[in-house]
Amino acid sequence: MHKNRQPAGLLRAFVLFCIASTLLIGARFSVVADETEVDPVLARVTHDITYLASDELQGRGVGTPGIELAADHIISVYKESGLQPGGVDGTWKQPFEIAMGDVQVAADTRLRLTGPDGKDLSLEMKNDYQPLRRGTDSGKASAALVFVGYGITSAEDAFDDYAGVDVKGKILVMIRREPATEAGGAFAGPETSDHSYIDRKLELAAENGAAGILFVNDKGSAPTAEQDELVDVSQFGVRDAGFPFMQVKQHVLDQLLQATPIMVGDDGTKLSSLTEVSQWIDGNLKPLSQPLTGWNAEMVTEFRVESVTAHNIVGVIPGEGPKSDEIVVIGGHYDHLGLGGFGSRAQNRSGEVHNGADDNASGTAAVLELARRMAAGPTPARTLVFICFSGEERGLLGSYHYVQNPLFPLEDTVAMINFDMIGNLRENRVEVTGVGTADQFEAVAQAADEKISVDTTLKPGAFGGSDHLPFVQKRIPVLCCFTGMTSIYHTPDDDASALNMPGAVLVIDYAEQLLRGVDALEDRPVWSQAQPGRQRTPAGTAYLGLQPDLAASDSSGIVVRAVRADSPAAKAGVMTGDVITGVGGESVEGYESIVNALRESSPGQKLKLSIRRAGEELTIEVVLGTSPRP
Repeated sequence: MHKNRQPAGLLRAFVLFCIASTLLIGARFSVVADETEVDPVLARVTHDITYLASDELQGRGVGTPGIELAADHIISVYKESGLQPGGVDGTWKQPFEIAMGDVQVAADTRLRLTGPDGKDLSLEMKNDYQPLRRGTDSGKASAALVFVGYGITSAEDAFDDYAGVDVKGKILVMIRREPATEAGGAFAGPETSDHSYIDRKLELAAENGAAGILFVNDKGSAPTAEQDELVDVSQFGVRDAGFPFMQVKQHVLDQLLQATPIMVGDDGTKLSSLTEVSQWIDGNLKPLSQPLTGWNAEMVTEFRVESVTAHNIVGVIPGEGPKSDEIVVIGGHYDHLGLGGFGSRAQNRSGEVHNGADDNASGTAAVLELARRMAAGPTPARTLVFICFSGEERGLLGSYHYVQNPLFPLEDTVAMINFDMIGNLRENRVEVTGVGTADQFEAVAQAADEKISVDTTLKPGAFGGSDHLPFVQKRIPVLCCFTGMTSIYHTPDDDASALNMPGAVLVIDYAEQLLRGVDALEDRPVWSQAQPGRQRTPAGTAYLGLQPDLAASDSSGIVVRAVRADSPAAKAGVMTGDVITGVGGESVEGYESIVNALRESSPGQKLKLSIRRAGEELTIEVVLGTSPRP
């Protein structure tokens, strides 16, 4: 049944009920003259979360009146706390556009490849190539082709695909991801480096003056023609790269190379297929960039899609002293799923309000409470920029817009602290990711732990499923607080009444010490080149394609934190927030149950998973794939 809008009086009563309930489960309180005195901090945080997650705000979907009410609340807290506006033209807001609905590719979108013989290759959209919205919505380019390998520049690894080759005004032919050695990795050993990110590749291409990009799947992730699939038109997001961007299939590049092989040195060696080129680069870890002499491309992209205006909400506390020009961003997203549909894990409950109390009214409340506390003093040494992002549920759109259109210089931004889902503290444990992105962060996180009675799980890497990812890709050190997945994630049951309000306050208490510790650092936090990435699975082994929430998983079930796009798990219907209770007919004994099952399986075999989802027991059969190189 669709939830009705709550009258204001009922909402206030519900807030008081939540406060009273939290006191009964161990919140801070004192009894004076037989009356319970509510801790004002608990009251504030409970009110923020309960209001943001009320039916009145209708799930805070982008482009709805409800999210505008949420923005008004955030701005009112900023004002009351004494923050300064940090948005565009002296306002509190940074506007940006979000596409809604299906993307329409216009009929005049096309790719034309002309060879040395003056003849055009016969190409068919969606069979041989795919225009991508990560490029410009309306763009044209006509230029010679230049092969740039993986499109990577890594000074620390003495590897530069752009060295010694003129790409200005040219259309670049580029391989996806990064070289993979026999040991499973390249620049970061067995781990995935940030050189693989699409954003980094497009950024480098723009810096070098590219007119357009033709992208091709790497052989590690698509070793056969059957696995060489074209991605969805919006697979890589909708942020404007400034030039046309298309994917071509591997056989298209092979035709180019058969007519114009890649030359190796001066010994006359010719490489006439993507397989040969990839093997040479991967084996030697040296670039092979060069013009594809005689080949020219004409690219035209035109997309039509309805859009709405969304807003990041920005407030500032200026720093004082010699470090005041350094910026620390404190952020969390305030949008959610509205009435379901897009992104919902309860598709049979479309039309019900998805209130998003944990995701992410709780993180928004953390941003607001920290703004209050930091504004109350003492004055920070560094300038603090508080940003409540919109569009996160649509692909981190607000945070990506910010880093591409920064309101404060990114070169002066020394840290970003993110809050996403802090409302379900269990066993007193909070996960803090990103402590390896700056050399000083682990000590800061441990010092904060010693001051607050919370147990922390510190993770060096920065898992990229939230608004800190765009900052990671700009090599800005990050920290992210998170209390784990639950079965109510992205369902209408993610209500304020389901949260651990005292636990959220405890996480905020810890986060305050974390923030003050970063602000008090004598030296500027500097991006750590050694920060770990995602561990690779050896290529060729059985592959499932999900990431567990280890902090929330135990012998009763493995909580799914993320499902990789187009993975066997995704194709079988496994969803983020699912709890895997059985593997291959056996009850789980922790995540090792999946690891052991994959070790004993081969690609192509079927693996039966028992899953608990929103109170229902399901059985899903997954056809295992071959482990790709990320």
